[in-house]
Amino acid sequence: MKTELHIWIYPPGELAPQHCGALDLIGGRRCLFSYAESWLSDRRAFPLSPDLPLRSGAFEPEKGLDLHPIFEDAGPDRWGRRVIDTAFRPERKSPIDYLALAGEDRIGALGFSWSAENYETPKDQAFYAADLEALVSAAHAIEAHLPIDERLRRLLQPGRSVGGARPKAIIQDEGRYWIAKFPAEGDEVDVSAVEHASLRLAQACGIEVPDSRLVALRGKSVLIVERFDRDRSGARRHFASAKTLLVAEGHDIENVAYGDVAEVARRFSPDPRVDSRQLFRRMVFNVLMENTDDHEKNHAFLNDNGKWKLSPAYDLQPQLQGIGYQQLIVGAQAHEPSIENALSHAGRFMLTSAEANAEVEHMLVVLSRWPEAFRQAGVSERDIDACQRFVLVDRQLDAAYGKAPDAAVPPNTAHGQYDGRIIALRRDTVFQTSGGGETVAHPRAPLTKLADLKVGAELHVSYRDGQLHDASVGRPAKTRGRRRGR
Repeated sequence: MKTELHIWIYPPGELAPQHCGALDLIGGRRCLFSYAESWLSDRRAFPLSPDLPLRSGAFEPEKGLDLHPIFEDAGPDRWGRRVIDTAFRPERKSPIDYLALAGEDRIGALGFSWSAENYETPKDQAFYAADLEALVSAAHAIEAHLPIDERLRRLLQPGRSVGGARPKAIIQDEGRYWIAKFPAEGDEVDVSAVEHASLRLAQACGIEVPDSRLVALRGKSVLIVERFDRDRSGARRHFASAKTLLVAEGHDIENVAYGDVAEVARRFSPDPRVDSRQLFRRMVFNVLMENTDDHEKNHAFLNDNGKWKLSPAYDLQPQLQGIGYQQLIVGAQAHEPSIENALSHAGRFMLTSAEANAEVEHMLVVLSRWPEAFRQAGVSERDIDACQRFVLVDRQLDAAYGKAPDAAVPPNTAHGQYDGRIIALRRDTVFQTSGGGETVAHPRAPLTKLADLKVGAELHVSYRDGQLHDASVGRPAKTRGRRRGR
């Protein structure tokens, strides 16, 4: 059997691939990579990943890996392998066999062919929106281990499904490229609707996400998500998971933190501040919305003129498992899903403490309305109730920023003085207990310069002539526990 698989790549903006290297299978499992001399001398050449610099000679994958992660990114994951095993029953199941059988429409700009001279891979593989019902039937057959006929076998040609644990396929619609994500057997909620709602909610939080929509088939939802590794012309964008860049940087992949991914962005991104802030928002969103499937392959980068730009976010939705920890390390309290933990390493995301707090508070305002956002995006009341048991927004909001009172009075800005404990913080308001058992709602904007503004702190505030006169945190006041001037 063949032991050399050739690597091809679509250069940026081009619709034809260029031969760029080869994988040699050693001992049936481990693969060595070497660049083609034609690629090394090509003016368009760039390294496929940071651990594969442009030079002659063979590159071995890291110890414990059979394949360089950049090629693993382009290969089929669990669902794609199930499709290949069912439709083609490959005699050998080595890394290069799965890469060769995964077809032309894979993620990113890489392609694979047994030939170095000709790019030999099936063409014209994309489905169209009209094929969705037949694709659902094919996905069900794979999941249920049912025999497949020639009609279903045609639907399972290489490249028409993509990686991941759930059934998916590639389609084209109205000149755009999409991933169709199907319902799976045993789903207890409408996962497609929940993911669509989560993407739209993340966008409202300032997180970059791809376009998406729902299609109803047989009383069930299919989620259609636009591909971010293709442009409208069909040109491809070279893709690397966060895992690939972390391995290239020598990180221990078993102990990866969101801050490590941010450091990768700082090193390789053309917009490190923008990408670091995006990662911070993504981390907070995942914590608050119980998306615990946030491992290093669910974050990715796209090659941008030799740099690596953070890709739009994907696979965002509550996991409804209640496991109580994130896959990636969040902060000083390791994997703990809490706002306090998310804020603990703000500097790693190129944010000051004040900037990080402002980001979180903005997201809490948006996310506190998640049930209504889910409702508007097509999630049923039954499924919203199911999510309510796991989503952490309300609990984290009260834990980190206190429970806002049902009633509060405005301060007397003419000549008022207030001393008491902060019981809650919101984006525009500081709630303080004051004398007489009242709760005062101070406008937050004049108090933003106070460094220790937090729930439980003692706050002294005085107003004169309609303006804030003095404010401090933790300074005992002579009239502690009382208020004057009302």
